[in-house]
Amino acid sequence: MENEIRKLREELADVCVKAYNRGLSSGAGGNISVRLEGADIVVVTASGISFRDVTADNLIVVDLECKVLEGEGRPSKEIKWHCGIYKERPEIFSVFHSHSTAATAYASSGMTVPLVTGPFEKNIGKQKIVPYAPPGSDELANLVIPSFKDKELNVLILERHGAVAVAPTLSQAFNLADLLEDAARTAILRNLISNIKTI
Repeated sequence: MENEIRKLREELADVCVKAYNRGLSSGAGGNISVRLEGADIVVVTASGISFRDVTADNLIVVDLECKVLEGEGRPSKEIKWHCGIYKERPEIFSVFHSHSTAATAYASSGMTVPLVTGPFEKNIGKQKIVPYAPPGSDELANLVIPSFKDKELNVLILERHGAVAVAPTLSQAFNLADLLEDAARTAILRNLISNIKTI
């Protein structure tokens, strides 16, 4: 199991740096986790560390009760709802919380992201938005976890905060968060072009 956990650490560190380079988070915002298949073990980003600076060695390992098993520092303050999603959706093995600019612009406007092309609609699918609650709070966890009881829901918009993408693999969760941001940017550009056409 030690080798499997190490492999997850390395995979998650690689995705975090790629996500930072794709603009899916800035500063120390956002958090990502991946669950070890066949075990109640989760590898998650640490609180206060930018995706840019994540390494295999500064990630945190917890169980599904959020108890720290390995690592220095604290797990992400959103760890409660990461673990809650894994309990609610056994088929999910990765949770990706992004603070990407365009998707967060829609979240800050109290809107889901318009899926303006067929591929976006097919690949992103159903969305839901939950009202604002303070980051890291029980109130937010109590909004996020029940939302994912809907097994058709893989993207949740957090009002004035960001987005959550869940998937059966880390790679798929990353792709979903990336697609959501691309969809948001495309929708904004479409709106700008529509306004230009009417001038």
